[in-house]
Amino acid sequence: MFKNGACPDYQAVFLARVARAGLTASRLSPQHRELLTEIRTTCPACEDPTRCALDLANPPSEWEDWDEYCPNAGRLRVLAALTMFPETEVSAAA
Repeated sequence: MFKNGACPDYQAVFLARVARAGLTASRLSPQHRELLTEIRTTCPACEDPTRCALDLANPPSEWEDWDEYCPNAGRLRVLAALTMFPETEVSAAA
């Protein structure tokens, strides 16, 4: 059940959230791209898409509270962190 109705353009909201998180999908391994695809399929089932869309319409701040309502926040942040390092560094750490 949606708190504020279905997200009118979840694809645009999802891509904006990915960008805001600093995630570069092209730098993900195939395994991690599968996880991103899984996250993308759960985005339309968000309980508060209006809040997410409104947050994304505002300029980024030092602290954004999307972790409080986004069920994918933790996984998106981890994936974003993985794309911050050169592939050789990520592979060596694994």
